[in-house]
Amino acid sequence: MLLFSDLDGTLIDEHQQLSDINRQKMYQLQDNGHQIVICTGRNILEMIPTIQMLDLPFDYLVLNNGAHILNQQLETLYEKVIDKNIGIDILNHTMTYQHMWSYFSDGHINLAYKDGITYDHAIIGQPPIDKDYKQAYQKVDHYQIICFNQDNHQIDEAQICYDYVMNHYSDYVEAYFNTYFVDVVPKGCSKGHGMKELLNIIDYHGDTYAIGDSYNDIPMLQQATYGYTFDKVNQDIQKHAYKIIHDFYKIIDDMLGGI
Repeated sequence: MLLFSDLDGTLIDEHQQLSDINRQKMYQLQDNGHQIVICTGRNILEMIPTIQMLDLPFDYLVLNNGAHILNQQLETLYEKVIDKNIGIDILNHTMTYQHMWSYFSDGHINLAYKDGITYDHAIIGQPPIDKDYKQAYQKVDHYQIICFNQDNHQIDEAQICYDYVMNHYSDYVEAYFNTYFVDVVPKGCSKGHGMKELLNIIDYHGDTYAIGDSYNDIPMLQQATYGYTFDKVNQDIQKHAYKIIHDFYKIIDDMLGGI
């Protein structure tokens, strides 16, 4: 069996911690011959330090909401990107809002920006750096993912930016709300799309389990044989789940118990 798991808010908590019982159960699942796929909106530059810091068990990574798939050796199996000119216009627009965080990654650099300051988003703690954010994103060849969110965790202006993206570029990109963040990825990409691509790549035809806590997880829950979510999340997400649980490790108990 394959377990597809969201990362933030699902597998790890708001303090970026993986509980001992979750880690133990994940290794137990692998020891029983099953595989784990981390399915997240994060990019590879964000994932590498997280994997190292948390001793995170995984067999595959589905990143950028389905646009980038890697194996356990971090070799790329599949990738789609956002056109440079489209990405530049979206980033130009997000920078016009005060207190709006803006992020981009091309797979080699991963920068963030807010109120005139550029940050290295690839380093835990996100230190400020002496670099012009606009010049940096204009120099890249393409974008793996673009994100934005309000500093106050509200979504009113983020929704305006979301609408701008979808009104101008819905033929070329997808945009997903992940709590108060908005992730922009290439057209046709979603966590459900990433699941299907990986299953085709490894020629897998068995049962799949998936678990997530946010709106960008819905395509993954729908694609899985058995989709799980939590009792704490919005009912709009719960209605897409096969089962609602309180703790992440309960899905592994079900898998190992034959449910």
